[in-house]
Amino acid sequence: MRFSTDGTRLGYGVTAAGHTLGTESFTIWDVPHEHVVTTLDLSGPSVAEAALGPEGRTLHLTRLGDDDRSFGEVWDTRSRRRIKVPGDPAGDHATLRGDGRLLAGDGTAARPPSWRWSGADLVEGSPLGALAFSPDGSRLAAGDMTGRVTLWDGDLRHRVTTLPNTFRPPIGPPPEAVSALAISPDGRTLAVGGSNGGLQLWDVPTGQPIGGLLTTPGEAVYTLAFDARGTTLYAGSTHVPLQRYDLDPAHALSRVCTRTGGSGLSRAQWHTYVPDAPYRRVCSPA
Repeated sequence: MRFSTDGTRLGYGVTAAGHTLGTESFTIWDVPHEHVVTTLDLSGPSVAEAALGPEGRTLHLTRLGDDDRSFGEVWDTRSRRRIKVPGDPAGDHATLRGDGRLLAGDGTAARPPSWRWSGADLVEGSPLGALAFSPDGSRLAAGDMTGRVTLWDGDLRHRVTTLPNTFRPPIGPPPEAVSALAISPDGRTLAVGGSNGGLQLWDVPTGQPIGGLLTTPGEAVYTLAFDARGTTLYAGSTHVPLQRYDLDPAHALSRVCTRTGGSGLSRAQWHTYVPDAPYRRVCSPA
């Protein structure tokens, strides 16, 4: 299943990895109006990955042939016709920019009208773990298997910064791999999920972590998403329910004040729970 870059379409289908199929359909659903837009016949080599452009107008596929060689193809979903013939190697983790005019993958990038893949070393030679564009397309985050995240400008012309050791403290050796990424709607907060269950927030402008690791069930984080306001983060894993994190500081402050009866944290409690900031009273006296 894949949402379009603007969230208005949902694409879904069933495939069998490593097999050539006589019947392999892909349905595109209009999310706001709750009806099927179209169904494509994708019979042939199995689909390993898919990405949907704005309003689901283009469908980008990574196919896996019988010889285990991957290749990419692009479909016009309105005419239900393939507009780019297969042949070029396709990168893993294929991710579309919001405007649908740049497709990034593992060591590759492609642009219209040819959609021909070209080299793009997004993680300096390390195995890629996850990719995510910011909602406005101005940044691309690329995470690798060593726990490092590299931030690029939205056109992949230069590196903005690199965040080493994104999981602090590390959850045991070897280094925890980056398995999921998401950038908040305002582009200021980066969420990084890890293969050992680590989940860390980073401030994009300063390149500094925001607090410590968030509490998770301990299973690899495979998907992350912010809500439209950027105040809620959702994290998905394989065997546990979807986790929801309230990131609104006002809500956190309200809960602290309620639990302490309005008195707020004592100096000792502040030192324990907020060691990186000087003590101050944050709750109004009753």
